[in-house]
Amino acid sequence: MFPGKSDSVYKRRQNVVKPVQSVPQCLVGLLSENHVTYVFFPAPHRMRKTVLLDLEHLKDLNCGLGQVSYQLAKRLDGYDDGEIKIHFLVPNTFRSVFKSETEPVSWQRRHFPFCCKKYDLWHAIHQHSSYFPSRLHRTPYLLTIHDLNFLGEKRPPKARRRLKRLQRKVSRASAITVISKFTEDVVRKHLHLRGLWNREIPVFTIYQGVDLPVYSMGQPPFPISGKFFFAIGSVEKKKNFIALVDFMKQMPNDQLVIAGNKNTAYAKEVQDRIQTLGLANRVFLPGIIGEEEKAWLYQHCEAFLFPSKYEGFGMPVIEAMGFGKPVFLSTWSSLPEIGGHYAYYWKDFDPERMREVFLTKMAEYKSNPTFPEKLKEYAKSYNWDKTVAEYIKVYRHLLGLTVPNPANSSGEIILRNTKK
Repeated sequence: MFPGKSDSVYKRRQNVVKPVQSVPQCLVGLLSENHVTYVFFPAPHRMRKTVLLDLEHLKDLNCGLGQVSYQLAKRLDGYDDGEIKIHFLVPNTFRSVFKSETEPVSWQRRHFPFCCKKYDLWHAIHQHSSYFPSRLHRTPYLLTIHDLNFLGEKRPPKARRRLKRLQRKVSRASAITVISKFTEDVVRKHLHLRGLWNREIPVFTIYQGVDLPVYSMGQPPFPISGKFFFAIGSVEKKKNFIALVDFMKQMPNDQLVIAGNKNTAYAKEVQDRIQTLGLANRVFLPGIIGEEEKAWLYQHCEAFLFPSKYEGFGMPVIEAMGFGKPVFLSTWSSLPEIGGHYAYYWKDFDPERMREVFLTKMAEYKSNPTFPEKLKEYAKSYNWDKTVAEYIKVYRHLLGLTVPNPANSSGEIILRNTKK
């Protein structure tokens, strides 16, 4: 017999078992020699590492975080590569929906996590989650930060309180992922990226994927005919939709549809401005719309308008480009990064200058018949399969597993631990 390194050999004499050496797997069994029994025990197989994905926001599929949760769940459902197995933390109504093992959100999980199941890695897919792994379990904690928009939206005292709460989450994180380079820059500027024992917390930039609607119904059930522009998003102050209402006063022959939640104080401001400017028959706020209605509006609009001031990513920008539509954006936050040189930009919100930029760039768009196809190709570079692959690489890194070479010939978005 030739000793190897994979299995332990134990020597038994007079009811005593002692480890002697290692032998190859093929020698596992019981052998007797000179009244000495050698007992061969196979080396234990490496257990699968378990990752819990916090999908608590599936409770609201009409919001951006709800859609992110849904897209990640759809692609990671049942994931088990022999080394990593994905589990989901979900609202009770989703417990029987997935193939992956699920854990329901509960007051026990929120307030007494040390009494709940332990995992090898916990991934909070957004910074607002109320659920954490137990400190007693010492579970590695991966935190995804989408934006720090509250720094511009809230008054300074409230913004400081929210930043302090976020800092506590960051300080216990093993790593941070962000959804754009802009968000990374803001995180590095406002948060202290040091953890326990002054350990540096790595930051990985992983862009979101975008799923383009592939189906469409007939015209949506609200009054619209002829040329129209389209905008979408919760009607909140950060979206700056009131600038579009003023812009429409300069465009007397066109219509505008602003879709999204309108149960907000800012939506009331927007509707009042529409009435004041006499645009009620040309500017429409239908509220929250379905995927089929959204697809129809993207397909048939003349242009997509998005003057938002605070975005961590800007998913509608890529959705509109996926339909080959010209996209007009503000120069604020992440929008220039995501739109790149495929979008057109308003540098300020003076209605007359917005009109000048719009007419000039629309003429440029129409003079280039190949540009719509270029927009569609660019939009395809943001897909959820790539996003999920990048997250798996981070999981493997944090779990101490072999990380495959991230470079490939398909132009995949590369996982970056960006340090300054």
